[in-house]
Amino acid sequence: MDDNQLTSFLMENEELLIRWRRHLHANPELSFEEFETAEFISDRLTDMGYKVERGVGGTGVIATLETQRPGPVIAFRADMDALPIMESTDLPYESKKIGIMHACGHDVHMTVLLGTALVLSKAKDDFIGSVRFIFQPGEEANGGARCIIDAGALQNPTVEKIFALHVMPFIPVGQIAMKSGYMSATDDEIIIKFHGTAAHSSEPETGTNAITMAAHAITAMQSIQTACISPHDIATFSICKIRGGEAINIIADTVEMSGMIRCIEKATKLKFREKIEQICKNTALAFGGSVEIDFIEGFPAVYNDPSLNEIVEIAAKEALSHDNVTEIKIPHLGSEDFSYYQEVIPGVMFMLGVGVTGEDRGLLHTPSLNVHEDALTVGVKVFTSIARKICGINRDTKTVE
Repeated sequence: MDDNQLTSFLMENEELLIRWRRHLHANPELSFEEFETAEFISDRLTDMGYKVERGVGGTGVIATLETQRPGPVIAFRADMDALPIMESTDLPYESKKIGIMHACGHDVHMTVLLGTALVLSKAKDDFIGSVRFIFQPGEEANGGARCIIDAGALQNPTVEKIFALHVMPFIPVGQIAMKSGYMSATDDEIIIKFHGTAAHSSEPETGTNAITMAAHAITAMQSIQTACISPHDIATFSICKIRGGEAINIIADTVEMSGMIRCIEKATKLKFREKIEQICKNTALAFGGSVEIDFIEGFPAVYNDPSLNEIVEIAAKEALSHDNVTEIKIPHLGSEDFSYYQEVIPGVMFMLGVGVTGEDRGLLHTPSLNVHEDALTVGVKVFTSIARKICGINRDTKTVE
């Protein structure tokens, strides 16, 4: 299937892709509850002639294009889960599930991967090696990638390289954006519990106010970034939630607060942890209380292998045009569990434009997200071009190796 044939094929099947995407959008499911979603995907892949593995790592679905010709083994990944958000787009295919929405664009990710599987099923003779399609559960729950990897998603045969995309509303539809090296951040959660002693508000000297401890600690922790972290490091730290006290006339004996550390370099994360622990413990000691600190490890940062990123960039420019492939200048401080795959094998994630200049189509993780559906064929073109570049019979071996 040459470029002209691919373009014609996608034009003929664009409405099919849109129907798939709208079905997935209208029927979202939360992390590790993607049972209907998995069934829909499995049925589509079976219709294409693939042998389908179901229930991988929970609700994951895997299919593999086996060319029966020796060659590279690569994979493409899409995440399946939605978010606990009430949609407010008023679209005719708005979510049917109250309080659940594909507000992170995973409906687009799945549709693009299904579209790629459809194209490759029709052009199997153009490829060597194997191409695996991984539909992963639970990305939003900080565990889905690990579950499906542990279940053997990258084995039999051993996957050598992996690719993914993520929708991005601030990028115009028709374009993609890429970044070599670090592209996203790690996202450690922090839970801090200050313990004091309850007392009547008329006798504060008989108690230890946990709210006062928490207030002093929050103020001090806000100085960590300016005083202890290099201004050249990309990082952010925030306390986003706090709860303490039961009545207006009782000194609070407990305060719990939580927040996040987001950064690129591991050393930066460890510095934040060190300073947070020092500040909180010394504050509790100074006021005569105590503190518990719990750091919950988040996703690693997405790191796009530079040499593989170059191959993807070339493939994308061949699929779209040079003008429609742009460079991301600095890492995004969001997080993505695609990074777990990259701890095992080289991988690349790029951003797929779904916005329209001058139009408000919402942002990721908001009730008003409304992606432009022209992005579906754009994503399929890029994925297909990557597969051609690495597993195509007529691939450019100099570029690949």
